[in-house]
Amino acid sequence: MEHSGGALGERVLLRRHPHWKMMLGPAVLTIMLTGIAGVIVGFLDARAPDGVRGIAILLVLALWALIVARRFVKPFVGWWRTALIVTSHRIAVREGLLRARGFDIPLQQVAGVRYRRGMLDRFAGTGTLLIAPIGEPPFEFAHVPEARLTHALIHHQVFGNQPVARPRRFLHAFRPR
Repeated sequence: MEHSGGALGERVLLRRHPHWKMMLGPAVLTIMLTGIAGVIVGFLDARAPDGVRGIAILLVLALWALIVARRFVKPFVGWWRTALIVTSHRIAVREGLLRARGFDIPLQQVAGVRYRRGMLDRFAGTGTLLIAPIGEPPFEFAHVPEARLTHALIHHQVFGNQPVARPRRFLHAFRPR
């Protein structure tokens, strides 16, 4: 286990980034936009008048770059720079690259912890973790890989004496709990 940089003796028990499934939509959109931009550039290269061709192609490429930066690069950086960290003393969330932000919940301030998984979450092995600090509304951390195991670990750290669940395989997703 690694040291978290926090209190003396504090150990990082778990560090989770959101599941990569969050990037499927932006990746598919980027592929489609790249294909469309390629077709338009090919059409302009073959049919546009010589005086306009270079500028038109540059405009298409600039528009493509702006859309890709907004619809893929920005979500990718957000995904890459977001983490749920469980230590022996607290639960921490860290987000952002240029404007880094985060918050910590001491384990003794956790009133409850739950998880939620829909059908698609079960296929992907993810879920939403709900952590309720004492006297505050629950915090939701979506797209947690192995949400059930993460829930079990946090529950064990907060309430003790509860066995940590083992991962289930694909067909077990359909069995009642």
